[in-house]
Amino acid sequence: MYDILVISDDVVGKKMAGPGIRAWELSRCLSRHFKTALAVPDYSSPAGEISVFEKVPFDVFPYSVKDPRVLRDRGETSKIVLIQGFVLSKFPFIKEWPAHLICDVYVPFPLENLFIHKWKIPNLKDREFVHLKDLRVFNDQMIHGDHFLCANVRQRDLFVGSLLSLNRIDPRYLDRSPVLDNLISIVPFGIDPEDEGKAGGGLETIFPRIKRESLLLIWGGVVSNWFDPVTLIRSLNKALERNPAIQLLFLSTTHPNPMLPEFDMAKEAVRVSDELGLTDEHVFFNREWVDYYGRGSYFSAADIGVSIHKVHFETYYSFRTRILDYFKYDLPVICTKGDYFSELVEERGLGISVDPEDEDELAAAILDLGDEGNRDRVRQKIREEKKRFHWEEVSQPLVRYCRGVLAGEIGKKSSTSGKALAFLFSRQKTSGPAHSIRRAFWTLSQKLPMKLSVKIKRLFRF
Repeated sequence: MYDILVISDDVVGKKMAGPGIRAWELSRCLSRHFKTALAVPDYSSPAGEISVFEKVPFDVFPYSVKDPRVLRDRGETSKIVLIQGFVLSKFPFIKEWPAHLICDVYVPFPLENLFIHKWKIPNLKDREFVHLKDLRVFNDQMIHGDHFLCANVRQRDLFVGSLLSLNRIDPRYLDRSPVLDNLISIVPFGIDPEDEGKAGGGLETIFPRIKRESLLLIWGGVVSNWFDPVTLIRSLNKALERNPAIQLLFLSTTHPNPMLPEFDMAKEAVRVSDELGLTDEHVFFNREWVDYYGRGSYFSAADIGVSIHKVHFETYYSFRTRILDYFKYDLPVICTKGDYFSELVEERGLGISVDPEDEDELAAAILDLGDEGNRDRVRQKIREEKKRFHWEEVSQPLVRYCRGVLAGEIGKKSSTSGKALAFLFSRQKTSGPAHSIRRAFWTLSQKLPMKLSVKIKRLFRF
């Protein structure tokens, strides 16, 4: 029996992206206080990655969608279960467990998938169908979760709106928790303050044409479809006219999760770079995902971290986890305005934020931070700011909540009943006379005392 079972929906191992890293690091933090286990997809192959999984302070075991018996056996006896992504749709029996269910929704996947599907699915009707399926998966979590994790205040507002619309915030709940602290917690992505070393081949070995004396920009993470690498590449081309020593490394054009499709924007970035004659001279593309405990050799060699996107719906609610790798290695940041981190960069002087799709402004920012003195001033501010993003620090709301659950101070929430959902989403058709009667009754009810009006409406189910 485990106090807490964390179920990752993404690859966990030597090579892992944001969701897998988050499941791994939260498991480490939780294991300092509770008996913890981490369940990972069977294609993570933990048994073959001894260097990563040995001597960790929590249990790690693989699960399979085809044969969920291992997950079912261990989950049914766990007191708290923390899930992410599409886990609940893959294993709907989790809703029947007596465990307290925490849903980590720091990745608002219905928003991300809108942009993935736009590139991958040409037919609008098919995109609408897939989007409805994504919403059904998301709403299922909103209905059945006992607690929710998000990454920033913007996301909290988004998810509180979702919860309100599904009647998870009702008079009974507000009487117990007026500020919703037992319903949703802000748990940002974090930083491991320890230097994991520089294993994994190293920058010089893989990219010998990247010069030690160059001004190296690094794009951490994948080139997803909601990013804008094309504007960055064109801006770099302009900046080269004044500083020919600028180079740019895209850390990966692929994702470690074999279940995810290729990102078309990565292909477009390569095409534009080739067209401008920059590839393998000033712009470099790493085709493989970098080992989690080997990425230090790349970030340590860089001078500036970049995160460039267009402004759209996904941008406002995003939490760009790559920015935290820039903070960890004291890299000044150049980012596009519109997301959470751009505001932080502006307010705290952690780099430069620029308008979206403005090549001249972005080129000027690159040249500005090309000055060593400017970068040194920014680095000092980053060293102070990044302390509050350490994993041990950001996970504290989750730790406190789990303590309350295990101590019996916080009980399971009542999910929205089927009857309530039917009432919320039903469309009542009435005849002309019936509609007139309803309007007259509604007008009368506005003049009656509130208590009397409510009693009459309940009596006639109006």
